[in-house]
Amino acid sequence: MRRYYLIDSNGEDTNLQLYSLKQAKLYWAALTNDLAQGSDVDHFHERCVFIICTIGLSVTQLLGQNNPVPGNRVPSPFKIFEFLVDEHQLAHELKDQFREFADTYDHCRHFGLTSDGSRHWQVSQVTLEKTRKLYEFGLFVWSTVIGIYRRDPQNELDDLDLERVENEP
Repeated sequence: MRRYYLIDSNGEDTNLQLYSLKQAKLYWAALTNDLAQGSDVDHFHERCVFIICTIGLSVTQLLGQNNPVPGNRVPSPFKIFEFLVDEHQLAHELKDQFREFADTYDHCRHFGLTSDGSRHWQVSQVTLEKTRKLYEFGLFVWSTVIGIYRRDPQNELDDLDLERVENEP
């Protein structure tokens, strides 16, 4: 049963990754709107980290949900993305970009105390530009993966508009 593939997330069947993407887009829009109003933005760092976590969650859910080689376990998001890059002859440097994306996402999700303080330092390095870069890369991954699956006429993706997902009910 394919319970998490529906474009409409209102009901028993849903789309967890699309909901996470919607939240990332809403929070990014709110942050950029607040920044446009002035330089003093409440909870700026927290919001940047939250956006990275939410776009990262959506991407990892998207990849896991669309694992092209199902097995007993879902491979890591990097392995799935690496397979897609190789299988669809995408630019090899996307693997390095994805590794940076996934590493920063992991740092923001698991920011706990380490003996050398490195994890807190890594999370402290999140800036607006880093957030923007990772957010835009996450959108690129979404667009790329959906583009791959749109090639198969059996996939019903005609109604999926990634540009307007945050405005969907």
